[in-house]
Amino acid sequence: MTLRIAGARRPVHAVAPLLAALCLAIGAGPAAAQATGSILGRVLDARSGEPIVGADVRVVGLPFRATTAAEGRFVLAAVPPGERTLRVERLGFRTLELTGVLVRTGRATDVVARVQPQAVEVGGVTVQVERRPPLIDPQSASSREIVTGRELRELPIDATAQAVELSAGVSEGHFRGGRTGQELYVVDGIEVKNQLEASTQGNGLEFSPGSLEQVEVVTGGFGAEYGSALSGVVNLVTRRGNPERWDGRAALATDDWAPAPLYLGFTSLSASAGGPLSFLGSGTTLFGDLLLQGMRDADPRARGLTCLERGDAGSDLDDAIGQIRGDARTASLSCPYTGAMLPNQAGDKLIGFLRLDRTLGPGAILTATFLRNRQQQELYTPEFKYNPDYQLGERTRGALATLALEWSKSAGATARHVSLRAAATQVDRHLGALDAHAVADRTDVLGFGPSAFRFLGEEYVHRPVAEQLEEGIAVPGYVAPTGGTSNPFGAAGDGVFFTRGTPGLAAWSRSRSVGADALAEVATTHGARVRVGGAGKLYEVERYERVLSYLPGSSPNYARFYPATFALFAEGGKETPGEVNFSAGVRFEGFRSGISFRPDRGDFLSPVVDTRWNLALMPRIGAAFPLARRTVVRVNYGIVAQPPDFQYFLDSAIGDSLRTDIRRQGNPALGFERGVTYEIGLSHLLKDDRAAVGFVVYHKTLNNLVAAGVGQAGPAQFNTRDHGEVQGGEVTLEGRWPSLLLRAGYALQKATGVSAGALADTLPTGGAGEAPPQEYPLPFDRRHSANLAAFLGSANRTDQPWGAVVTGTLESGYPVVRIETDAANPRRTRLPWTADLDVRLTYRLGRLPVCGRCAWRVQADARNVLGLDNIRAVRTETGTLAPTLASLRELAAAKTLDRPVPLESPAYAAAIDLDRDGLITPDEFATARLAAVIDRYDPSLYFGRARQLRLGAEVTF
Repeated sequence: MTLRIAGARRPVHAVAPLLAALCLAIGAGPAAAQATGSILGRVLDARSGEPIVGADVRVVGLPFRATTAAEGRFVLAAVPPGERTLRVERLGFRTLELTGVLVRTGRATDVVARVQPQAVEVGGVTVQVERRPPLIDPQSASSREIVTGRELRELPIDATAQAVELSAGVSEGHFRGGRTGQELYVVDGIEVKNQLEASTQGNGLEFSPGSLEQVEVVTGGFGAEYGSALSGVVNLVTRRGNPERWDGRAALATDDWAPAPLYLGFTSLSASAGGPLSFLGSGTTLFGDLLLQGMRDADPRARGLTCLERGDAGSDLDDAIGQIRGDARTASLSCPYTGAMLPNQAGDKLIGFLRLDRTLGPGAILTATFLRNRQQQELYTPEFKYNPDYQLGERTRGALATLALEWSKSAGATARHVSLRAAATQVDRHLGALDAHAVADRTDVLGFGPSAFRFLGEEYVHRPVAEQLEEGIAVPGYVAPTGGTSNPFGAAGDGVFFTRGTPGLAAWSRSRSVGADALAEVATTHGARVRVGGAGKLYEVERYERVLSYLPGSSPNYARFYPATFALFAEGGKETPGEVNFSAGVRFEGFRSGISFRPDRGDFLSPVVDTRWNLALMPRIGAAFPLARRTVVRVNYGIVAQPPDFQYFLDSAIGDSLRTDIRRQGNPALGFERGVTYEIGLSHLLKDDRAAVGFVVYHKTLNNLVAAGVGQAGPAQFNTRDHGEVQGGEVTLEGRWPSLLLRAGYALQKATGVSAGALADTLPTGGAGEAPPQEYPLPFDRRHSANLAAFLGSANRTDQPWGAVVTGTLESGYPVVRIETDAANPRRTRLPWTADLDVRLTYRLGRLPVCGRCAWRVQADARNVLGLDNIRAVRTETGTLAPTLASLRELAAAKTLDRPVPLESPAYAAAIDLDRDGLITPDEFATARLAAVIDRYDPSLYFGRARQLRLGAEVTF
């Protein structure tokens, strides 16, 4: 092992002045995204249709108001997204309240308010009208879907990411064929992408569904305010407290009552509350949300813990399995450990969120938020299946703190808005052998424990690396994994299962960031809008990995470096109902890895250089125009770019489907990954105005994708030579009827890439250092996907006591590269289709006897109702769920008996003494060892979610 230290030249305190200067100059994230929306509309006399000038328009519960100008027009800027209530007042007219006005992030919501004349003013007369958002958006050139907070809390989901999956073009976290990490997550206008591990570990900062006011998914045509994204944007808007009174909810759901076939040990407790804090000033509100989840099986699979079944493998292995199961003497050796739950998979989740809003004056609001989340679980690994003491585990802890000042003013025909935001984030991960005593002694209730997992040697591996190298010892607590007789196969399982010792991996990462952004906007009552903004972000990144932690003298792979990003953007456009709407903007973005390195790593005397700034200029345009009253056409074009994940800057040993011993070297000089997107779409409102259909076709060109080659003269190094393209089409349907809200979508796409592959520099070349390119399906080329969400009864805002929500997906399989004998020309296959159907049923029981303000309801939550296996992966060397019989026999032959094992020997095991004569012969040993090898290769982790059924109750006040 070798020690790699990249850029560890500056301690954290050395960058503090730079951080402070950046925050004062522009202040989080290169995405300087819009966190608010606007309301654009007119006030008309309901009888004559004449415009009303001088009417007072305000957002109920928020300090936003305007007075109608000429033609009865008004504009309200910087309105927080979500469902809002608009109040219109004018002397001589009845007060009008429009409820359910959906404000969208970065967009204008069109409103027409028709007020009734009233000859004599009568106090307290108010007309309330529910206004649902239009089925088609005539002003947006983007492909976007919005899920409101109310819908989020009705959906049969456990995480916000599952709601995102119900958008057309999104499948398992991949947006229109892109890999994980090509999307951007924005929270209240602040980017929260984990740039270090986005493509492997995800975000690390998770919001519970109960903490959100709105989720917006943009899959195409995102404007200049969004950067660091190649495939999509997810906009999360957090909830604020009710300014009028305190309200809240609490819900509990569990399957702890369920019989064994349905019990998976899941329990969820969620609670939220919000209301005014009058002692801090008028308009001050507080909102808090807490989610606790306990999981006996944190990653439940449809087939649970199973052995290979006949049909999972080729005919020769099927015959071998059949012989073991068909013989009464060996039947007990076939799948000796089975169950609906995977062993060593327990875990829990904690998410806490607080938001404080305070009105500072007319049009000025100060907002502070804090998020803290923790997710941890044991990690089932087949080779440690029978280890009674030690297992792998993982823990992720994240924190986000933000501070935002929003100021807006509406005067006459113009509204102005200025936003200043700052944020700090931290994501910590630890992967290693769990402290068995700490896990055993840990207190938990229904699977949830307040304390965090403890890992062997956790404090030691966080010590300075120089000290670890000087000591040259094994990580405390780690012991070399070995076999033994404490498994169902006795000595025949030695070397197949590790029943003693610990896993060897100890790894951790930490990513910290601070940053700020500024945004200024001017909007007019005629729909014109101009926005400019800037942002910057500074990181401190650390990553540690020690593979053979039980081996004294083994060296860790460690890096610490200080990346930085910045962005500037300007955008203008016009959004007017019934007219051509357009927007045009440009984004200028830069990043630097912040690593000092030697270009010639083989010569330690070669000069050290600093990485340069990488820059990208991204123009984006879009337009939407009506063809008729019921039809809108939209087009958009944009250049997109994002910095590569920071992990690619590090020296990293990463296996792949061709060779598992490839060591790819980090490349501090990597530049932007880039793309060009085109899209044209059409939305049409059906004749009865209760349903609308949408059609969109798109083309996305991907350039400078991160890839890796293996050079014979030097180390493998990440580069940006790969490229590809994604093209496809989508059809969406949305309908609203008195008791039903229906959303459905279908996406058809083709995603291909061109690359020389991991062995680029070892294959026959067509020129100096260049391998012949190969075209292949991109890993997330899901050709077909369909999604459905149906809200019925009270889930669709009716007065009925019952409610139901049904969600479903149907998807074709991802491509699989199947390696036969010729690695340069693999035969390609695809995974099977998958389908999921989930249902949540609720029934309202009325008021609680002990609480006059409290109402409660019961619910039943069913997942994977169809009970499908849903194969999610296969073995790349065979393209099936099982390896070849030849490879199993090769592993089995690695250990044989020279002489029989007598009854008196410690290695004797009755289970493999097939003829029960007190002597284990070499033939009996070989038979048992083959059975052990087959058991070692169970396909438990290759299937989708198991069927689940939970019961619960919810109380609101």
